[in-house]
Amino acid sequence: MNRPQADMQPSPLQSIRNIALGDDGIWRPPGHSAVSYPDEGHDSCHGVEDGSFWFAHRNRCIAAMVENFPLPSSLAFADVGGGNGFVSQMLCRLGIRTILIEPGESGIRHARERGVPELVQGSIVDLDVVPGAFGAIGLFDVIEHIEDDAGALRYLQPMLAPGGRIYATVPAHAWLWSSIDVDAGHFRRYTAANFRRLFEDAGFDVAFCSYYFWPLPPAMWLLRTLPERMGRARPAREARVGSEHRRDSRLLHRALAWEESMLRGKHRVPMGASLILAATRR
Repeated sequence: MNRPQADMQPSPLQSIRNIALGDDGIWRPPGHSAVSYPDEGHDSCHGVEDGSFWFAHRNRCIAAMVENFPLPSSLAFADVGGGNGFVSQMLCRLGIRTILIEPGESGIRHARERGVPELVQGSIVDLDVVPGAFGAIGLFDVIEHIEDDAGALRYLQPMLAPGGRIYATVPAHAWLWSSIDVDAGHFRRYTAANFRRLFEDAGFDVAFCSYYFWPLPPAMWLLRTLPERMGRARPAREARVGSEHRRDSRLLHRALAWEESMLRGKHRVPMGASLILAATRR
């Protein structure tokens, strides 16, 4: 892939002041803070994303949120902690200018291979973001990796333009906690009530909050959480990721299609393995 020409397309420099363009076409700040996510996790996910029912359904649900609660301006959408660019690629296809911000080396490399045009390798805390620079921020399975989740949201809030949107997904229900959460660097799982309250206390008006992946909690409890509590050995990460992210069955496809139609109609799903939220800067 050829190095992007900064004078031929929008540049993250319009939004972030302390980054420089490398010879590989990736923007970077001078510092690099540690994050609670293993870099090899990006390689594991990249191996299954394109054929996974889970990643495909999450993208459809995120698209529903963006379409139901659109960006209030033409300012960029910052996909913070965007990993391999699977969501950013989808947002770009929707015609949304997207800046992927990801500290992991392998994640950024995979996103570049996917053709995501604006890539910033770094943690958001290392970036000098112009206040009000973003029309939207996406935190897709990111907040659970941040120990001070409330402080992180307060830190991000001024980066949004007035009325700017924030979209987020997280894993749900502490009773589904397992070694998978530990391996992934999670600090917690959420309920709809405390997830909503987290954003409201940080200065956001929550437009929509719902569970999704409604068919999965029983299987996760029986196949993950319960066996571990009974002392059974857990499978290796690669084998587990490969088995859990297979293509969906016809029955699962129908169940998830119903859920997607619920979300597109702005109807909340009462139960699920994950949560999805759209909010506005107050």
